[in-house]
Amino acid sequence: MSTRCRQCSASTVWDDNVTSAVCTSCGSLADSSQSLLTSSHYGYQNGTLEPSLWDPSASTTLKSLRAGKNWDLAGQGKESRDRKNSYAIAEFIKSLAVSLDASGLSPRAITLFNQVKSANSFRWGQKSRSVAAACLAIALRESNRPDLLRDIALVADVAPTSISREFMAITLALNLTLPLVDPSVHVPILQAHVASALLENQQEPGLPFTLIKPLRALCLRSVANIATSLGEVFVRLSPDHDVLRLPVPSTACAIFIIALEAENRSVLNPLNDLAQYLGSRCHVSKSVVMARYKSIQEVVASWVEMIPWLDKYESKNGRAKISKRLIVARGLKDVIRFHEDIWQQKVKPTLELELGLELIEEDRIKSSEVMPPPSKRPKLNNAISHATQFLLNPTGTSISSNQKRSTSTFLSHLSLVAHILTTPTASCVYQAPTRLQLLAQDRGGVGEAQIPDDDLFVEGELEKLLRSDVEIATLRETLGWKEDEEGKFGHSTTAKVGRKKRKLSDMEDEIIHGTALSPRKKSRVNMEALALFMASHEDSGRDINDDFLNVGLFGVEEVVHHSDDDHFTSGLNDSMADEDDDPHLIYENATTAIPQHRHHTVQKNGSPLAYEEEVVLRTWRPPTPDHIILDSRYDEEYD
Repeated sequence: MSTRCRQCSASTVWDDNVTSAVCTSCGSLADSSQSLLTSSHYGYQNGTLEPSLWDPSASTTLKSLRAGKNWDLAGQGKESRDRKNSYAIAEFIKSLAVSLDASGLSPRAITLFNQVKSANSFRWGQKSRSVAAACLAIALRESNRPDLLRDIALVADVAPTSISREFMAITLALNLTLPLVDPSVHVPILQAHVASALLENQQEPGLPFTLIKPLRALCLRSVANIATSLGEVFVRLSPDHDVLRLPVPSTACAIFIIALEAENRSVLNPLNDLAQYLGSRCHVSKSVVMARYKSIQEVVASWVEMIPWLDKYESKNGRAKISKRLIVARGLKDVIRFHEDIWQQKVKPTLELELGLELIEEDRIKSSEVMPPPSKRPKLNNAISHATQFLLNPTGTSISSNQKRSTSTFLSHLSLVAHILTTPTASCVYQAPTRLQLLAQDRGGVGEAQIPDDDLFVEGELEKLLRSDVEIATLRETLGWKEDEEGKFGHSTTAKVGRKKRKLSDMEDEIIHGTALSPRKKSRVNMEALALFMASHEDSGRDINDDFLNVGLFGVEEVVHHSDDDHFTSGLNDSMADEDDDPHLIYENATTAIPQHRHHTVQKNGSPLAYEEEVVLRTWRPPTPDHIILDSRYDEEYD
């Protein structure tokens, strides 16, 4: 029973060639999918029309190979391996087409791959991946769409240069003629055209002076990169837009104008003159370029609306606070970067081929991309190479560890420019030319001995090296320098013979309060209270025994300096021993520095026992060295 046509209601006739009912009046198909499920088509994959690459009727029994000496399972031979790899590469091409929103072009890409495989007979491996990507690019070009080589290379995980090389090889092998539909091809031509108009000696630039000034401030290389990225993002996000079906030169001019405004981050006026100047290079009228400019601007403005942190175009009563051109110019770079990041995170299809050991080793060598060894060994300390590296990267020139620190004396005979450009980097770092060498070079290469010392300093430079009176006063106050007898601070220039005895008051002040260079350390004993306590017994008028005097003196020093981990030798006796080595002088200073006081002891029953006897100190006896113990809390014994 024939069905009626949906378009004109006429009768239809079944046609096996198209696997659908065809209208006898208008010729439309009743089933546009053109698919028919039968027992012979049950093995089709993913509902596509190409027959299955897998043969379910293959033998699964053991067969004899290599003259009957060895036995292998069926499916391990070359034919089975080629059949499995063909199936895998077909699935890989389908995944690539789905990733690029061109799933309908996968049959054409698979057909191209099979034709190239039969024509060139290349081996399976990394090259088959590049050939599959190039076949999909050719299928895109045949459908009047840009080939998207960079996007295909990113998804297929292949180098773009490899895809371009296979693209040219396939077109030559199959004798294919493809239309030019990629706008990025015209971008270098437009870049050179604008650069020629911005030359200083250009008599008739072809652009108004209001455009030349802002265009000279732009980097045309960045503008070309923005234009190329915009074309790729436009094809990727809007593959069915009408602009892509129109002639390419006018579209390239419009994209380049938008890239100029994006780099300037502001609008360029007058826009009509700029469109006319770019269109004249591609033989396109100004009106056509402006029409493409407005169409692409609307698409980019819709992309800006989807990014939350960018300014939006808001119109009230037919008027907007910020024009749409300005919004597109300010947000185009962020839009491109945003969509590029999303594209980088896209899942890549995998390709698993069954390869032999030789093919696996060959793919490993190609993937490593080992550079061939240089024909000549590089020379060390080459003046020309050092100068070249210095000019290319002055701040990042590496210093070789095996370079010697040159101390040659011929630097004074070279000019300053030649010295900078030809001297190795190591010598520039470790031994810079001195003022004497530069002055000798400036005077025509005279000897260093012929230059007097006065010429090494400019007028007033040497006086600046000396300290002023204000600095000297500041240092006196900071460092605690004391005034001498003549009223001058600091040390005298003429050293006196012998050592000057220190006064008792100065010694006590330094012990109690410290100095600026050696401040008093923290102690658990209140030194001021101890001084007052000792001073209260000065008027007692009684002398004390020599042993008790020494014990009391050493006990005080031990308590004072206990927290600082010092013993009594670092106290008063050491300071006086440094002044003079005479023991009698040390004793006089010690007896005058420490106030005399009454020594009390306590009996076991708690009653105090005072020693009222008067003791006369005859001779001074040094302590026994064997009993000097640091940090000891017990009384020390003496002979």
